[in-house]
Amino acid sequence: MPIIAEKLSVNRLNRPVLREVSIRIDDGQTVSIIGPNGAGKSTLMLALLGLLPTSGGRVEIDEKPMKRLPRRQIARKIAYVPQIHDGYMGFRVRDIVEAGRYTHLDPLESMTVDDCRAVDDAIANCHIEDLLDRTVDTLSGGERQKVWIAAALAQQSPTLFLDEPTNALDPAYQVELIRIMRRFAEAGNTLLVICHDLNLAMALGGRVIGLREGKLFFDRSHDVLEDTAVLAELFGIEFVLHHDVTGRQTSVQLQL
Repeated sequence: MPIIAEKLSVNRLNRPVLREVSIRIDDGQTVSIIGPNGAGKSTLMLALLGLLPTSGGRVEIDEKPMKRLPRRQIARKIAYVPQIHDGYMGFRVRDIVEAGRYTHLDPLESMTVDDCRAVDDAIANCHIEDLLDRTVDTLSGGERQKVWIAAALAQQSPTLFLDEPTNALDPAYQVELIRIMRRFAEAGNTLLVICHDLNLAMALGGRVIGLREGKLFFDRSHDVLEDTAVLAELFGIEFVLHHDVTGRQTSVQLQL
C-alpha cells in the first residue's frame, strides 16, 4: 500500500507551510520526519492523512486519490496518534481502546470475537492491563500515550502515523514506546513518526526525511544522522556524535 505525495503544497492561515513536497512511502518502511519548529512536519502528516486541504499537488493511497476515499476506509489503512488529544478525559481506558475498532463496525453494532481479540492484543502489547478501569484524566502522560497507541493498534491498520510520540516522557516510558514501535515495524507494518528527538529516529532506523521551511531538505537512510554537517545545515546549530567503547554511534547531541 504505497503512500505517495506529489508536489504537495499546503497553506495555513493564508501562509504557505508546505511547498511542493514529493515523497513515497512503501509497505513495511519505517520513516522519521525531522526538522526545525515550523518546518511543516505535522502539516505534512495531516496532509498525507487528508485532514488538511491542499493548495497544490496530490496524495494517493494504494494508487487511489486520497480525496476520493471515505474516512472509514482511510482509517482501515492508517492509524494516527496526534500530539494532543482533546476530550476523552472522563472515559475509561478500556472504552478508548475499544473505540479503535469502530472503523470496522457499523453504527450501534456490537463488537465481534475478532474485535475483542484485536483489543486484547493491543492492551497486552502496550502493557496497560492494570489501567483498563481508570479514566484518562487519572493517568500520567506516559500512561496516556500508551493508551492512545493501544487504541491505534486495535484498529489493526497496516500503517501507523505518530506525531512526537515520546515528547515530554521520562526515559523509562520512552524506551517502552520505542519497543512498541519496533515490534509494530518488525511485524512488516509501515511506520511514520515525527521526531524532535534525533535519537528516536536513530533508534527506529529506516529512512529519515528532513524538512526545512516547508521544503524537502533530504530523504535518506537513517545514516544521515551521523552526518553532523547536514544536521547543522538543517537546524542551524552544531551537533556532536557520541560512541560506545566499540566505536558504534550511540547518540547525537547538541554541541554546547
